[in-house]
Amino acid sequence: MSEQLANWRDKNLNSVSCSFCAAKWYNASLHLGHGYTNSCHLPLPHPIDLEEIKTNPSALHNTEEKKEQRRQMLAGKRPDGCSYCWRIEDVGGRSDRVYRSGEYWAQNAREDIADAGADGNINPRYVEVNFNQACNFKCSYCSPHLSTAWEDDVKEHGGFKFSNGQGHNDIDYLRKTGMMPLEVARKDNPYITAFWEWFPGVYQDLKVFRMTGGEPLMDNNTFKVLDYVNENPNATLDLSITSNMCPPQDALFDKFMNKLKAIEEVRVWEDTEKFNPESGNNWYVAPACKHFSLYVSIDGVGNQAEYMRDGLDFDKMYQNCRRVLSETDGTEISFINTFNLLSIPNLRGFLQMILDLREEFGYENQEDKVIQPPDRNGFKHPKFIRKKRQRIWFDMPYLRYPDWMTIQLADEDMLDTIQENIDFMKENVLDDQTYGLKYTGFKNYEVLKLERDLAWAKEGQSMTEETLSSNLIKFYEYFTQYDKRRNLNFLETFPEMTDFWNEAKEEYEEQYT
Repeated sequence: MSEQLANWRDKNLNSVSCSFCAAKWYNASLHLGHGYTNSCHLPLPHPIDLEEIKTNPSALHNTEEKKEQRRQMLAGKRPDGCSYCWRIEDVGGRSDRVYRSGEYWAQNAREDIADAGADGNINPRYVEVNFNQACNFKCSYCSPHLSTAWEDDVKEHGGFKFSNGQGHNDIDYLRKTGMMPLEVARKDNPYITAFWEWFPGVYQDLKVFRMTGGEPLMDNNTFKVLDYVNENPNATLDLSITSNMCPPQDALFDKFMNKLKAIEEVRVWEDTEKFNPESGNNWYVAPACKHFSLYVSIDGVGNQAEYMRDGLDFDKMYQNCRRVLSETDGTEISFINTFNLLSIPNLRGFLQMILDLREEFGYENQEDKVIQPPDRNGFKHPKFIRKKRQRIWFDMPYLRYPDWMTIQLADEDMLDTIQENIDFMKENVLDDQTYGLKYTGFKNYEVLKLERDLAWAKEGQSMTEETLSSNLIKFYEYFTQYDKRRNLNFLETFPEMTDFWNEAKEEYEEQYT
């Protein structure tokens, strides 16, 4: 951790306590189909008290477990669920505790947190919600508790069986461990009922609201949120959806586009709770929210992407993305590549897709738009200017589970492929000043992210022979069964991985035939 960052941590976090993290108060991830919550993506989700939310919907976020962890933090103790951050900090790294607490939505938080203390009910500023696990995809690394299509698949074919006696995606096991969603009709889900009682009271304090899934475009609550934002503008809200961009009916995507265009429309509205210092008035000339972002899950291109994310129509996804970019002015798209072993062979295709879209929708093909609202009561409102911006983003977080699909199994040829693509990115890097004038090419920090992925992949070289053999065998058995139940063919789709497949097959045959 740099000296500057360490000083910021000491001033803003450690001055409260050496284990304080603003996310425990201000960040909420809500898994309403399951009735679980957590304060960020690192601690395991825990149950929401069903009885408490009947009288106190705020307990969707302010659970007793979170309050106990807040008490520990204010006392300088380290909650067990946050151990990942402590490990990072103990070796001098920048943990998510520092990163999350330093986000813009967590700024000026100390007074509110001091008022709430450990036991008070506080409104979060960052909320991520999935309403249920409805999804039309059966992604290769996903599970029935996160996708209704996967649930239907397992009900038809059963869970996956490995020769070592282990299994995968068995619904009975997932149900016993509490991972399957509530077995109630969506309209009868008490957690969703509590959400809609709670949401209006926290809405104006929200800085970030993100809807995930499942597939959000398959859920009416997603459209209900979009309508609410359109009818109740919030000038400080960053709104986003994570989607596969291939909903089962085209009408759903048309509906989404209509809602999105409505939110982007510039309007004049009064806000009696807030004061706009730029205009000296308590009204705004702006869209319904500060910004809208679309996160698109895609791990490759073409038929390899369709294999990894079964149910995907790559061409439809791509054209839907271009439609968003063409028919809206302010919406940005961030492509999320859950970087796994099967992402490696055509990594170049994924990166080229990013370059192509950045070229098509870059600075030179945008224009600043000046919008003049109509006069009202003889008063001429100021103009709203929608400025050029970077509209294409991407990220490549590496997959951690299932372990037979992680890039730590990559052989030398695959590692070389990653390095070749790092070199390709470097050849197309623009310096920050030039990038800010064009929004094409890559940025250095994006290269660093792929270099970190490669470094993590190389850690797999220290894997024991026993663990490597076990993972190779599971890889072979899993995709053999995957092909059979999906009528697919791994080697036809990934001919670049023939040697790897044969090695995995040999490991299996030596062990079990």
